[in-house]
Amino acid sequence: MTPSNEPHKRSLCFDGWYMWLLLTYAIGFTQSDLKRLTFANTFPTGKVGWTLGYMINQTNYIPAEFREKALTKTSFIGLLSGSLVLILITFIFLLLTCYLCLKKKSTITAKNKDGYMEATEQANV
Repeated sequence: MTPSNEPHKRSLCFDGWYMWLLLTYAIGFTQSDLKRLTFANTFPTGKVGWTLGYMINQTNYIPAEFREKALTKTSFIGLLSGSLVLILITFIFLLLTCYLCLKKKSTITAKNKDGYMEATEQANV
């Protein structure tokens, strides 16, 4: 490429210009290396098909930028502490229910001398 026709070549074929930049600046080919460069449609083991080309082309679409996490640190801490409080309240309710159930079982009813039912406390042995 000569400096006089370089701007025209850039606008004529973007793909060719992109390949030239990729080969020279990214990979490091020199002008003599570019003269020896050839492309083949076959390998010793077979032919290069459209599927291989498609796969190679799709690797260019892998995003290089950082993706933001779905949960931030503050929202994670909030959800975690809320869950722990809910678990603690459930555990306290379970203990209270078990205590009241055991207390009710230890109380029996018996008839008094008038014939009415009367609650009496069992001895916990």
